[in-house]
Amino acid sequence: MLAFIESIDIDLFFLINRAGQNVLFDMFMPFMSNLSNFYVPLGVGWLALILKKGSRYKIVALSFLLLITLSEGLSSDILKPAFDRPRPYHAQSNVHHYDRSLKTWQITPELEAVVRGESRSLPSSHATNIFAAAFFLSVSLRKSWPVFYLIAVLVGYSRVYLGVHYPFDVLAGALAGSLCGLVLMGLSRYLIAAFEDRRQNAEAEGARGPQESNAEGSEDETYREPTQ
Repeated sequence: MLAFIESIDIDLFFLINRAGQNVLFDMFMPFMSNLSNFYVPLGVGWLALILKKGSRYKIVALSFLLLITLSEGLSSDILKPAFDRPRPYHAQSNVHHYDRSLKTWQITPELEAVVRGESRSLPSSHATNIFAAAFFLSVSLRKSWPVFYLIAVLVGYSRVYLGVHYPFDVLAGALAGSLCGLVLMGLSRYLIAAFEDRRQNAEAEGARGPQESNAEGSEDETYREPTQ
């Protein structure tokens, strides 16, 4: 069964990586795969949340940082060592591969043996992180969810097109990232509700204090010492 699933995964990989190869994607997919291209807009949005008045926005901003830490740790430190799956260019021949350091495309040579231990493939950390962010932001900013998921899908597709991940690596990353997003969204909502209850209780206590003082003052004014 696992061999059958892997064969489907490899067929899908070459369908995207080789049959889907074109000049436009050769220029566009390296850009989408470079997550640093999204640091500035994400940083501006995060800073806007931090500076915005209200504890709920600060909780969402801090939860987002915790989310990326969680998704990266889950993918790179737990799941990848557990599965220990070699990347496509270490397990398959004739892969349309993008060399990130040289910024050039190449077709990998025929492999004599699978290379293990150099770089792991399952799951895609890019997919884990970007789908975690897409899930979290889509719940927080519901009107913009198509934009977030369009970016996530393109990033995931780019990892296969660049020859560094299989399609099921991306799918596994999407599921793991969405789970992380769900957990952190639940945590942030709990904290927001707790802070909101605390604020309302403080306001109620503050409003009750002056009323009780006024009531005590009125009693003092109406009281008269009885005459003998």
